[in-house]
Amino acid sequence: MLSERERKTLQEIESRLAGEEPALASALVDGKPARPTVGYALTAAFLALGIVLMTLGAFWDGVGSISFGLVVLLFSHTTWK
Repeated sequence: MLSERERKTLQEIESRLAGEEPALASALVDGKPARPTVGYALTAAFLALGIVLMTLGAFWDGVGSISFGLVVLLFSHTTWK
């Protein structure tokens, strides 16, 4: 549990954040990732790398890269609370 002083400090920080960065504050409250496009870019990169590796004959390395890309895609829509 937070003490009364800590709660007051936290409320001050939250109100300052809402005033200075309203988009970030609403994303944090909603639980949405601030930049989901980074997750999509990483997923595309790992999928492309996996296809290239499989084409060059490194089948299991390609499968690993594609699998990792899918994990990145899964976690790009998850926020840690």
